[in-house]
Order: sequence, then structure tokens, then C-alpha cells
Amino acid sequence: GRFPRSGRGHRHSRGSSGTRHAGRMSKMSLPDLPSMKDMPSLSSIGSSAAEGAKGVYTAANNVKLFQKNLRDMITGIRAAKDKQKDYMNKCLQDIRAEVVSSDIRTKAVAIEKATYLHSLGYNMNWASFHVVELMSTDNVKYKRVGYLAATQSFGDDTDVVLLIPNLLKKDLASPNPAEAALAIACLGNIVTPELSQTLVADVYSLLNNHKPDLRRRACLCLYKCFLRYPEALRPSFARLTECLEDDDQGVVQAAVTVLSELAMHNPKTYLPLAPKFYKLLTTSSSNWMTIKLVKVFGVLTPLEPRLAKKLVGPLGEILETTSAKSLLYECIRTIVAGMTSQEKIVRQAVDKLKDMLNDTDPNIKFLALHALTFLLESHPRIVAEHKGNIYGCIEHEDSNIQYCALKIVRGLVTKKTLMDTTALLMGAMGKSEQRFRDELVWSVIHICMNDRYALVTDFVWYLTVLADLVRVPSSSHGGLVGDQLVDICLRVEVVRESAVAILKPLLLDPYLLERSESNATVPEALKAIAWIVGEYAQYVADHDAVIAALSHPNVANLPAPVQAVYVQSLLKVYASAVSMHAGSVRPAPEMPAPALAAHEQLEGMYVDPEMPKSSPVPMSPHLHRLGEKIRTNVAPFCKSLHLEVRERGCQLKTILDMTFAAEAETPGEGVALMEAFAVVLSEEIQPVSLKAQRKVEPAPELLLTAPLSKEWDGLLLSSDDEGSDDEAPDRKKKKKGKGKEDRSVTELFTQKKSKEQIAREEAEAREMLQRHREKMGQYYLGGEVPEAKEKKKKKKKGDAEALPEPEPEPELPLYMQQSMAGGKMARPTIKGEDDSSDDEYAPKSKGGSGKFKSKIDAAELHAGLGTYDPLKPLGRGEEMPSVEAYPTFDPYANEPGGPPTNAFAVGAYRGKDKKKKKDSKKK
Repeated sequence: GRFPRSGRGHRHSRGSSGTRHAGRMSKMSLPDLPSMKDMPSLSSIGSSAAEGAKGVYTAANNVKLFQKNLRDMITGIRAAKDKQKDYMNKCLQDIRAEVVSSDIRTKAVAIEKATYLHSLGYNMNWASFHVVELMSTDNVKYKRVGYLAATQSFGDDTDVVLLIPNLLKKDLASPNPAEAALAIACLGNIVTPELSQTLVADVYSLLNNHKPDLRRRACLCLYKCFLRYPEALRPSFARLTECLEDDDQGVVQAAVTVLSELAMHNPKTYLPLAPKFYKLLTTSSSNWMTIKLVKVFGVLTPLEPRLAKKLVGPLGEILETTSAKSLLYECIRTIVAGMTSQEKIVRQAVDKLKDMLNDTDPNIKFLALHALTFLLESHPRIVAEHKGNIYGCIEHEDSNIQYCALKIVRGLVTKKTLMDTTALLMGAMGKSEQRFRDELVWSVIHICMNDRYALVTDFVWYLTVLADLVRVPSSSHGGLVGDQLVDICLRVEVVRESAVAILKPLLLDPYLLERSESNATVPEALKAIAWIVGEYAQYVADHDAVIAALSHPNVANLPAPVQAVYVQSLLKVYASAVSMHAGSVRPAPEMPAPALAAHEQLEGMYVDPEMPKSSPVPMSPHLHRLGEKIRTNVAPFCKSLHLEVRERGCQLKTILDMTFAAEAETPGEGVALMEAFAVVLSEEIQPVSLKAQRKVEPAPELLLTAPLSKEWDGLLLSSDDEGSDDEAPDRKKKKKGKGKEDRSVTELFTQKKSKEQIAREEAEAREMLQRHREKMGQYYLGGEVPEAKEKKKKKKKGDAEALPEPEPEPELPLYMQQSMAGGKMARPTIKGEDDSSDDEYAPKSKGGSGKFKSKIDAAELHAGLGTYDPLKPLGRGEEMPSVEAYPTFDPYANEPGGPPTNAFAVGAYRGKDKKKKKDSKKK
């Protein structure tokens, strides 16, 4: 009655009862079904030995006979490369059919396969009840499969978790160490606040077990229970610290691990354990435990300065003797974070960091750089000794190393090294990726602008750096560069002439006006450059080139706010050119006092008849051609869709028309008019502090918090309520009688209007606008003036209007000559530098700077542990029950109505005390 051989041969083995057991069958070729008379020899595969002996062939036998185990399923998944999803869905269908089997082995294999599919993303919550059934079996082999499935699939939202507390309690108290170990491992992964409160006493009792492995597991499981039920920490803390003196090193390591994790989130509470930790540090031979102890001392040393001096010897010995990179790094990090007062050990740690910087492993190199960041504030000179290796990491291929090295470089810059460091960072921009290139640009600017330009002594050099940063392709900091240019020109007067000379080539470059990804933020910088050139136009020597650049046709590619600044700068430059021409013929008019406003200046110059007038100067042909060129080029701006650009363009064109008309009528009148504009525009703009408005006290009669109107709702009425003047008295009488008829503002704006009402209101609005246009037509912008129909030739893409060749540059200003000479320069005066930088409204920090602040943000699970002091004396109801070596617990003792046996249950002991008091009173 054996199976016929097909494919691979089938291996048979004889069991203890003498029956033959069928081995694993080949997956590719299945044998024929056995006949009924051959069934007794297959009784070990069937659902029961009795049915097999009688020769009964059932469906359960068939399921078990053809069931695939986990190995077969994994082999099939790997073989079905193109149809893995279909194959796994077929496996899930088979598992659903197998898991309902009454045979425990079939159920175990099905749960095992479902657990594997769950790890691949297939949910097995549907099998939770079957998992609990498997966990409750007496066979440890199948119980292990059930506990593994529960560990992988159970969570806080699993309903069947309510069914397993008694099961876990029974297994935790089992004399079989394997069952207790399975229960502890499962509880540590699926623990909930309810499970922790119910079972923490049972886990605590295992700390007294004679098996070291169970004591170690219980110690680690208690940490997970503390996270979900923080009230259990104080009753368990004394016994947990006793585990530090356990005879087994595994238990000691587990206790150190738990206490170190707790100390990371509340180090002050665990400071009294420092002597025990120090003893373990000097006697430990395990790298794992030494790493944990070193990390604990890393958070304790800032709290107790005497610990730093005590740890110099042990940590120095570890630095010299250990070959483990992980332990070496933890020692170095503890030294640089909390032992910076010990110069000797710090230098020893930095020497080790030097070797790590030269390591080829990028991970070790990054850890070394990260450790050096802790020494930037306390020991910058020691860090600067290795700046060669640090600068080399700027061009490393690993981005994490680049950012960490850049952070150190920013902290090492001084006045002497500013120019060299900036040149290094700008040189690295061409080889870097876009993201790191932006970080380099940001770093260069912030190094120079930090603390009100404390490191900058040569501002001409800084202006050249900013001009170079404008040309950095695809930079995202064009606005920041522009703000810096404006700020320097406003605050440092001596560099204004140099700024115009340095920034003019950027204004003349037609490439920067093109629309491209590399010029994404260049317009923001060009806006600042155009404003500077126009604001300080008295320093412009080549007016033709600047005016051609400001009125270039490609300026239309720039955003509207930038175009508006370009048009405004055209007026300033042309007015400056006319003023310089008049000044070359006769002395320029005296500048008005700064206190006078612009309209007072004009009034004083042209309205006051007592003021002596200068002799008129006729306009030169060159200025006339320059003005005509501006009028021609500004015409497209007068038709712009953007109101600000259109308004400024029309104003400029109107001013030029008035100037040329006055010049044509009386020679010299046009020049005098432009000189007046030049005087008005020459008023210097002063820098304003960010806190200036705070210092201005409001007038007593200015009530900022008072409402604008007490009857605001009554001021707004719906258009439906508006009637004729004849109905007004009647409406007033009705309002006096019924005050509730007035509508609120919310009702007025939320009411729905009909289409007829909307059309009527739109028609009324158009009529009102037409009447106002007829009455005030002189204040409206004029329509498009019909021009002569001239056919303009289409320009090819990329063809830009040729700019006039610039004239030879004039002699450089004195401050710029000193800068180019390379000599030592005195720091110029910066406006606003003497202002107090202290913000009187900023919150002031309390306490000294040495106060410890944890660098590890407590997770949500650790939030509850900070409020419980494990060293505080225990209160009523927090005492732990006495336990034996093998604790025995009745899993069914907690029946409803019975006394609670959980030491951690709220009111467990208080209830007993109340009963005793009642009994004593009755007596």
C-alpha cells in the first residue's frame, strides 16, 4: 500500500508505534489518491488515529494531505515572478479554508503562512480569533506559532486583546520557562495601558525567578509597561535598581538598558544612581553595556560638574584601548557634550576625531564632523587645527558630510579668515548640486551680515562678492542679495560711488534679462540694482549706457514690480544728467535743508518771488536726443497691463513732454524744470530700525482700541431697503416702532440676490461710472493714442537691441582705490550700528546658561514618565506583593465581585483599608 514513485522518490520513516509516516511530497507531481484499503497506513496524517484505523477517509484528511507548508509557499511565490499577486491571493484562500480546521497542526501551518503574508502587507486581522486559539494550546511548538502571529498582527485596535489577559497571566506564572518567555516577548510588543495595568505585577514577580533568562526578559518588558502605564515605575524602581547587582551579566545589561532609556528623558531623577553606574563602567567587559553607561553619563555630567573630573580616567583609558568604533564615538560625544571643562581629555578626543576624519568610511567621517560641532562654541581653536580636513569635506560626494562641514566652517570664520573662507565657498559653488549651492550662497551672505557686519572691514570687497552671487545660476536667494545691496548702500555712505561702478555691468548685461530657469530670482536682485543706480545717479558717468539698459525692450520680461523700479530710475538718471549739464555751465543751486519736505522745496524754488533765480541754461542737443530716446522706449510701458508700470510710464512721458514744451517756448525753462525734479529726488533716504515704530508712543487722544462706529450695522443698508425720498419719513417712523427690522452686516453680505437684482445693480454701477468719467475725465488715464501704422520687422529670438559702447570709466573713488590696493583699511561708519540690538520685548531666559536641556525630544510614549519620581516614597496602594521563586497565580481569581489581586490596580489597598475602618466602627 505504498505510493507509486513519480519524479522524486518519497522518503518513509517508521515511527515509535510502528506505523509508516508519509514524508514531504513533491510539489510538481502529486501521487494518485490511495484506495480505501490503504488508509490505515496513513492514520498519522488523518484527523485522528481512530478514524485512520477504521479506514475512514474524510475531508480533513484531504486538506492535511495536500496542505502546503511555509517553505512550499515561499518557493511558489519566488517562482511566480509575473503573477505573484494572483498566487498570494490563491494562498490566502487556501489559508482561510485551512485555518478553520479542527486539526491543530493544520491550523498552526495556516497561521504560520498568514503571518508571513502579513509581513508582506496582507492584513490578517480576520484570523485574530484563531491566533488566540493557537496561543491557548498546551503544545509549546504550536503555542510559539500563535504568540509569533500575535506579536506581528495585534495592536491597540485589536478586539481579541480583551480575551488574552488571563491567558498571559497563566503563561507568565507557568513553571515551564519556555511558556513564560513566549508570554513576556508577546506582551512587550502588544502591550496596551489595560494589559500593562493588569499584568505588570506578574512581570515584576519574574524579577525574582531563579532563571537568569526570565529575569532579563522581565526587566526589559517592564520598560514597555512603564511607557503605557507610568504609575508602575515607582513601585518597581527599587527592585529594578537591585538588578544592577545581579550575579548574571545579562540581567545587569538589561537593567542598565532600561535605566539608561529612562534617564535620557528625565536625567535629574537618576543622578543618585551615578555611583552604581560608575562602578559598572570601571568593571564592565561588555561593549554594549559600556556604551549604555557612557550615554547615561553624557546626560548626567551637565547636571553634576564633579562627574566630569571623575570620568577623565575611565574615558581616557577607553579611548586608548578600545578598537570598537561605536564605543569610541560614544565616549567622544560624551566628552565634547558635557566635559568641555577638562582640556586634557578634550584634546585626546579631538586627536581621535582626526583619525576618524581621515577614514574612508563616509559614516565615520560624518560622525567625526558631527562631534566637532559641539566644540565650536567652547574650543574653536582646537577645532580650527583641523580646518584643512574640514574644508576638504565641503566638496565630498556625500551631501550629509557637506552640510555638516559647512556648519563647522560657518562657526570658524573670523575677520582674518573671512575673505579666504568666502573664496573657498564660492569656489565650491560650481561643483555642487543645486540644493547645496543655495546653502553655500546663504552661508556666504549670513557670515558677512551676521551681527551687523561685524566681520566685514572692506565693504567694497563685499559688494563685489554680492555682484558675483547675482550671477550664480538657478540661485534661490536673489531677493536676499538685493536686500543686502540696498542695506549696505543706505548704511555705508563711502561705498555708494563704488557700488554704482560695481553694479552697472550687471545692469548692462542683456543675458540677465532673459527668461530662464537659471535666472529665476535674478529679477529680485536687478530690482535692487536699478534702484541703487537711480537713487545715486549723481555717481553715474555714462548716462547713455545706463538709460539704454533701463529702457531696454527685454525689460518687459521682468516682473511688474521690477519694471516699475526701472521706469522710476529712468527719471532719476535723466534728471541727474540734466542737472550735471547745468552744473557744468553754472554752479548748481543750493541743496534744501533735509527737514524741508518735497513740496516745500518746490514752493521755495519756484513760487517764492524773493528767491534769486539762476541764469537759465539751454538744453544741449545730446540731452535732447537722450530725452527723445527715453520717450520712444517708454511708450510700451505706457500700455502695460500692470497699473503701477503704466502709471509710472505715463508720468515719465508727461514730465518729458512738459520739459520739451517748456524748453521749446523758452530756452532754459525745461532744464530748470528737470533741475527741480533732481533736487526733489536727491533727498537722502535714511535707514530705519525694525524697532523704530515700537519706540513711538501714540498720542493720548488716539484711541486705537475704540470701534470706528457704535452704530456700524445701521450705517449699511441693503439696496432693497432703499426707497424714494418721499418714503423716508414713513421708514423712520417704522424704525422707531420696530428696532429689530434693521439688518446686521452679516445678513447684508450673505443674503442671496436674484438675477434681475444683480443685473439692475450692475447697470446702475456702469451709469455711475460713466457720469463720473465725464465729470472727472482729466484724472483718468488716456486711451491708446492712434499712432502711424508702421510695420515693424519681427526680431529673431535672442536678438537684443545693441547697447551703446560704454565710455572710458572715470577715476575710481578713494575708498575703492584703497580696497584694490590691498592695504589695511579702517572700518567705515555704518548708520544704525550704534543702536541697541537688545529687544526689550523679547522674553528673557531665566536661570544660568549651564542649565541642562535635553537634546532628545521625548516621544509621545515617554510623556507620562517625567511626572513620576521613582525615588519618592511609596504611597498607599503602591506596595508590591511578596513573591516566591516560582510565583503561583490563579488566572480565575479575579472573578467579578472578588477581591482584586493586582498590586497596581487603583484602590486595591484603599478598599481594604476602608473595609477595616467600617468593621472597626461597627464593633
